[in-house]
Amino acid sequence: MKKHYLLLLFCFSINSLFSQTIEDVFTTSKLPMDFVGLDFSNVKLIGSEGFSDPAKIQSYYFNTWNGLMISEEEKYNIKKAFMKSDVDYHLGVVEALNGEVDYIDLVTNETPANFSDKELQAFVKRYNTDGLEHKLGISFIVHSLNKFQERAYVYVVIFNTKSKKVLFSKRMSGEARGFGFRNYWMGAIYDIIKDISNTQFRKWKKEFQKKKK
Repeated sequence: MKKHYLLLLFCFSINSLFSQTIEDVFTTSKLPMDFVGLDFSNVKLIGSEGFSDPAKIQSYYFNTWNGLMISEEEKYNIKKAFMKSDVDYHLGVVEALNGEVDYIDLVTNETPANFSDKELQAFVKRYNTDGLEHKLGISFIVHSLNKFQERAYVYVVIFNTKSKKVLFSKRMSGEARGFGFRNYWMGAIYDIIKDISNTQFRKWKKEFQKKKK
């Protein structure tokens, strides 16, 4: 009898895991999610005077900025922003791609076009999600760090970790601020996360609820 009960419980847990959808992101705090980090694999650094050492940015700062997401987790609070009680970090997913970026092509004085839905889907398709624990993942796909505007532009993406299908995306920007190069651009990431936490997540929830009606 006990074995039968445990088998039913296991089947229920598996069924619950695979029935998770984008709707659950906006309706329950108990949905576990994976955060894969700051994806710089398609970023542009706008304003040559503000980015004098692109090689160091690619080899050092990409990893350092991602590292701060863990070492200062309470400050860059993904769980609070997305109103979730359980978010696991798997930054190796984007770090592998960030490490392949050619620094020669990073810096420009021209503002690149916004990412299309098709491009975002292609970016996520490159993720190695084999080690992810949950069905839904969050990625911050960084479009540009704009020294002229002193802002970072980021696409907040929620995707299915099994199919790698993008389920939700929003373009956001944050004001760069802080002492030193590292903190200056992480100030923009903090601004974005704070904006999600304070207003945007609730706004997205309302937009989703309207679409359902």
